[in-house]
Amino acid sequence: MRRDKPEESTAFNPPVHRRDEGRHINVSIGLPGVTEEQIRIDLEKTTVTVSITIDRKTLKKAIRVPAGARVFKKKFSDGTLEIVLEKPVA
Repeated sequence: MRRDKPEESTAFNPPVHRRDEGRHINVSIGLPGVTEEQIRIDLEKTTVTVSITIDRKTLKKAIRVPAGARVFKKKFSDGTLEIVLEKPVA
């Protein structure tokens, strides 16, 4: 019986641009050559983790965000992932 190799997970460093626009934080990540189906976004406490799965390998990028922020909108187009986070009401 053949057993498949477990999935590997490593950090990667794509270009990330972050703009604070008052009530929202816009995060733009360059992911050329990636399809939308390969992308996963997780938000936990003060970290947004973007994971890309390619050939049974998972690459992860952690981005710090304010506590209480939530994903407001996300869009993937032309190799760029855009995430808009809404800050908590103070």
